[in-house]
Amino acid sequence: TLHRETFQKEWDPLAIHGEFDSACLAYATDPQVREHSTSGGFITGLLIELLEQGEIDGALVIGSSENPLWKGRPHIARTREELLASMKSKYAISPTNISFAEVLRTPGKYAMVGLPCQIHGFRKAAELSPVLKERITLAIGLYCHAAVEHEAFRIIWNSMGEKTQGAKRFISRVGKHPGTPHLELEDGSLYPVYFGEKRGYRPSSMEIINIVYRLFTPKRCLTCFDASAEFADLAVGDPWMAPPTSEVDFQKGWSFVLARTQRGGELLSRMERSDAMKIEPVTRREALACNRMMGTEKRWRAFRVIETKRRQGQAIPSYGPYGMELPKEGGWQFMKTEIHMLTHIFCYLPQYRAPILRFMLSNGGYSLLWLNNKRRWFRFFVRDSYAFIRNKVFGRR
Repeated sequence: TLHRETFQKEWDPLAIHGEFDSACLAYATDPQVREHSTSGGFITGLLIELLEQGEIDGALVIGSSENPLWKGRPHIARTREELLASMKSKYAISPTNISFAEVLRTPGKYAMVGLPCQIHGFRKAAELSPVLKERITLAIGLYCHAAVEHEAFRIIWNSMGEKTQGAKRFISRVGKHPGTPHLELEDGSLYPVYFGEKRGYRPSSMEIINIVYRLFTPKRCLTCFDASAEFADLAVGDPWMAPPTSEVDFQKGWSFVLARTQRGGELLSRMERSDAMKIEPVTRREALACNRMMGTEKRWRAFRVIETKRRQGQAIPSYGPYGMELPKEGGWQFMKTEIHMLTHIFCYLPQYRAPILRFMLSNGGYSLLWLNNKRRWFRFFVRDSYAFIRNKVFGRR
């Protein structure tokens, strides 16, 4: 299998973080990159460094479309300016891998940034195309719970009414961890995408996306169990974890990074020695706690959907030999998986999705989001307090 060929060991279906040699928190020391990135600017900072050192000729990334503004635009960034223009998360599903055609036409060395499924697609394509394998020398994977269908963003866009007519840019996240989406208007001012007329509490990108992906997740995503880009050289995401030290303030912008391959480990070591990046190593225990809830939900959801489809004689992804035994959940994990699956029921009932999303963007939805925000705050408070006390008593290891 691809996993055995890549890591010289069998795939462990319960290892939600996949194989990795080291982990860290990082941010780009260039203030422009860190400030305008989604998290710490690690990916953009690394790509700029490789580009300026002549190690790559471009990077396969997702920029922003001019029409509609919320849509992603796959392209190859070949300059610092193009890389800077491609910063920020793009939540609407985008076909990164169509840029392979340009890579095959144009000699050079390239890096690619993609979702777990896109990295998986690259590895499979590279098995068939030695040219593609030779030219794409670095695969950077993004943490992903699920992609989002375009219909969701059309509804969100229309909910803003006349404000969209004067918009020149859709910014998926303003502010750090987790940030809120804004429109940049013609006069340069920013207008919040969600509940722009409200004062005080305003839902973050993640709070709305957690609603949206339960309604508009593509069905193929429901059978994907890779939340952490297991076949990437470097896997990068938001640091959904307790701060490991008092010096780490996630509100200032940090990226969470896993080095999976020798290539990824070498680059991470280089960045640690360079002035381009600030690196804060984390222990394996801390790394395994990061994004654990999201990864666990995605993996068991996929197991559940795949087994159901297999029993019904429907097509399922070929992750291994047909009939491969998948783990069976039991007890509390079974209950959590079933509850989680119920939250995705409207992915299979498309006629109800738009009305529910419109309600969540109304005053009634605002009240529910406010209550959920308090629940999330309490959960993170307990998580961070426990980690602080544990580190004081037992140390980080």
